[in-house]
Amino acid sequence: MFPRPDYQAGVPGIGAARGVPDVAADADNNTGMALATTDSGRNYILSGANGTSAAAPLWAGVIALADQYAGRHLGLVNPAIYRIGRSAAYRTAFHDITSGTNTVRSSSQTVTGYRAGRGWDPVTGWGSPDAQVLVPLLAHNSSQR
Repeated sequence: MFPRPDYQAGVPGIGAARGVPDVAADADNNTGMALATTDSGRNYILSGANGTSAAAPLWAGVIALADQYAGRHLGLVNPAIYRIGRSAAYRTAFHDITSGTNTVRSSSQTVTGYRAGRGWDPVTGWGSPDAQVLVPLLAHNSSQR
């Protein structure tokens, strides 16, 4: 739908159009993020957070940590993510998700999606972050000054 940005040029699996997604996060209710809520007192409830409602804030937090680490607003980090994805640091900065699909099944039909694979793929992008490794890499690989 959108033309491929320059930072995606040469990435296997991305053609002439914008490849999505760029990244992923473990947003499964059972294995993903814990959500702590309070009743405005001293009582806290822990529950599972899932889906985009968990993944988007997780990535916002990673980018906020990278901004703080760099001591500046990094701006558009997508070019840095793709530089890191193509580098030797990729295997430590991201958890590469190599199995699974984004096929959707309902009671009346199945919409066949893509398969996850090594490196960037149209199911999980580059994968989920290892923030301890990725944050300093983003700070050093982002070009906005």
